[in-house]
Amino acid sequence: MNRELAWKERMARYKGVFTEAARHIPTDKVVDGPLTGNGDVGIVVSGPPERQRLWISKNDFWKAKRVYPNGSPCVLGGIDIHIPALAEASYYSEQRLLEAEVASVFRKEAASVSINYWVAADENAVIIELSCEGDAVQVEVDLWAGKGNESETELGQQDNVVWASRKFNGADLDWPTEGAIAMRCLNGGGGSFQLQPGGKTLIAAYVLTNHDREDYLPESIRRTELLDAARIETLRSEHQQWWSQFWAKSAIEIGDEVLEKFWYGSHYIMACCSRNKAFAPGLFGNWITTDDSEWAGDYHLNYNYQAPWWGVYSSNHIELSEPYDTPLLEYVPNGRKYAEQYLGCRGIYFDVGIGPKGLPTALSTTETSKKYEHGHLFLGQKSNAAYSAINMLMRYYYSYDMEYASEKAYPFLLEVADFWEDYLKFEGDRYVIYRDGVHEVPTYTDDHHNDEWLKEFEDKNPILSLALLRAVFQGLLDMSRELKLDAGRQEKWSHILEHLSGFSTFERDGKTIFRLTEEGRDWWNDNTLAIQHIWPAGAIGLDSDPKLLEIAKDTITVINRWTDYNGFPTIFTAAARVGYDPEVILRELRRQCLEHSYPNLFIFFGGGGIECCSAVPSAINEMLLQSHEKAIKLFPVWPREKDASFTSLRAVGAFTVSSELTGGNVAYVDIVSEKGRACSIVNPWPAKEVAVVEKSGDGTKEIEWQLSGDILSFATEAGKSYVVSAKN
Repeated sequence: MNRELAWKERMARYKGVFTEAARHIPTDKVVDGPLTGNGDVGIVVSGPPERQRLWISKNDFWKAKRVYPNGSPCVLGGIDIHIPALAEASYYSEQRLLEAEVASVFRKEAASVSINYWVAADENAVIIELSCEGDAVQVEVDLWAGKGNESETELGQQDNVVWASRKFNGADLDWPTEGAIAMRCLNGGGGSFQLQPGGKTLIAAYVLTNHDREDYLPESIRRTELLDAARIETLRSEHQQWWSQFWAKSAIEIGDEVLEKFWYGSHYIMACCSRNKAFAPGLFGNWITTDDSEWAGDYHLNYNYQAPWWGVYSSNHIELSEPYDTPLLEYVPNGRKYAEQYLGCRGIYFDVGIGPKGLPTALSTTETSKKYEHGHLFLGQKSNAAYSAINMLMRYYYSYDMEYASEKAYPFLLEVADFWEDYLKFEGDRYVIYRDGVHEVPTYTDDHHNDEWLKEFEDKNPILSLALLRAVFQGLLDMSRELKLDAGRQEKWSHILEHLSGFSTFERDGKTIFRLTEEGRDWWNDNTLAIQHIWPAGAIGLDSDPKLLEIAKDTITVINRWTDYNGFPTIFTAAARVGYDPEVILRELRRQCLEHSYPNLFIFFGGGGIECCSAVPSAINEMLLQSHEKAIKLFPVWPREKDASFTSLRAVGAFTVSSELTGGNVAYVDIVSEKGRACSIVNPWPAKEVAVVEKSGDGTKEIEWQLSGDILSFATEAGKSYVVSAKN
């Protein structure tokens, strides 16, 4: 069996399986039905066999109305497929990751019907394929658009194409959103036809909004008219090629099909919802089934918005993070205004929730917010912009993309630095943070009967903010030196790093653990704030002081938040970063996948959305490969007796790395250098001499040399690969 065939057979095992219709659609949170998408258009299926409903959403279909919770992603529309003969039929559906399609089969004694759904990878074409066995069945197809919520809905037909549009264009909106779905049945019989056994009927739809192009409605009709059988076959071929290339970018084999399925499934969900560079997905991706999504379905900046992408960088899917920066950069003018107007600072001060195109989704009419936060929902926190910078730093260190750094990451980090240079207080020999809530101060409600919660405004030196600032100022130093910019500011940034207050600790459950603040809130029982300075902020790693590592491990033990309503992507990877017992990490991670997941491979605890997509990839990746402390560590937090391998995981320094652990020993290391930076590896064979073979892009051996010692360091050239192995 050749390697490609073996890979495809392995991938074919990873799929979501449904034996009953979705139970939670429509929903204001995470959908539980079979889903797919192309990174902009998302579809999810609900309903029994005789009444299938295809919900169609799009990342840019927002109602841009101010004041929480008015500004949010909204339902665009969908397609209903009625097949009365399937009443009480058996239900079976597969969400196939390899092909990126939903394949359903509904069986009765007299007839069975197969329905396949997919969204073309590179166009906003939605394709439905119907076939049957046994008796012919009558099919009715209806196109619909969302209604209400101050929108305008219109239905129409042009020749053999029907269309539905929905518009939000009121005078009180920051910007209008209008969208259309055009559809036709390729059987020539319109929306009512008899499905004959042995044949196939195709339904094709095209989805566009005014954010794609001004003439979105006539263009969606025109493109639908072009979707004949030949064009659909071309789209399918291109679709399969795109997904094959996507899955070929990285791989793991860890001897646990559950964790592998959710590793791949998490990437599948992100690829289905995160490819529109102008409009990032909101909290619940592009599967919107109500106009009233919880928390407005917006971009929540105190962890939720950042979290979905934490796994894509090390998994070598950086392209999925392209949409991430867009709303943050668009919001900078607002952040500058708020920083100057409310705090007298330079730089940017972000509220907790934002939307696309500079939309402020976190304005509030509560008396509390008016009294304490100028009618905004900052929720007492100053750290939202700094938290947003973490993903930019991850992308930078994993890619060393200097164009990205100079055009996006570095300018944003400068804004964050400007704010904190002004806001920090230098007292004695250290920098101190005052009035920065480690947790949300609930100014979104007036339902308070005492002033106890007001104390949360006064938090001093919150542990997460301290770690975020360490990451930001170190990142600025690194980027400014690479870009040869702002040499005159580096002394100040170094001074802040050298004199920033340390992390506070206290005693709890007989252990010394991290305290949430120096003064103020000491602990919170129902979240993971006490370890987010480890991950994602990256303040502690395996090379840290042993006492600090012990405190970190004890904090994880005491917090014991393996099952977490709103912090699942943090604790497992934090545990890996500090060398927690790998058997515990794997056992608990597997348990969450089994006990808190939907068949569509969404892991859901009630509070999270697509944020949970980073938990399994980032944790597994950090157990197999760590590089954030500059030297590559192979299988650093992995049970030595458990065989494992990975292909093309990404390491800091713009390297992709492949390796295998078998029989307790590292068999080999393959490294590809993208940028020609120096490479350092913690020697997997410290007692042996090591051979490094340099190969050109076509695999031709060019040079070989020998190294030894605890750390193996060597120069690389961009585009070349390096095979590292122990000499016999």
